[in-house]
Amino acid sequence: MRRYLYRCPVCRTTSPVCWTRAELKAESDGHRAALHGRHYPDGENTGEVDRRGRWYAELGLITAIQARIADAYADLTDPDGMGRRLWADALSWLTLTATAAAALWCTTTALQP
Repeated sequence: MRRYLYRCPVCRTTSPVCWTRAELKAESDGHRAALHGRHYPDGENTGEVDRRGRWYAELGLITAIQARIADAYADLTDPDGMGRRLWADALSWLTLTATAAAALWCTTTALQP
C-alpha cells in the first residue's frame, strides 16, 4: 500500500498520511487555499513515504530498496498500518543478502573456465 505526505516549510507542518495521490492533492490544495491564498510555498515537499514516515526520494539506493521490501512484507499482515515492524526489516535484509549472495555465486560460476 502506498503512503504519501505533504510538508509545508512555511507553516512547518506535515499532513497526516494520505493513501492515494488524489487524497494527497486534496490535502495540499486545501492547505494552500486555507493558509497561503492558493500560492505555492517555496520548498514544499510531497511524495511517497515508507511505514516509518521517511521519503523514499531522500533515502539511499540500498536503503530505499530495503524499505520497500520491508513495507511489502509488513503490508501482508497490516496493509493500513504505519510504524516499524522488526520482523519485516529482518526479513527484507535477509532477502537482500540472499539475493546478493546468489548473484555473486552465479557470476563466479559463469566466469570459471
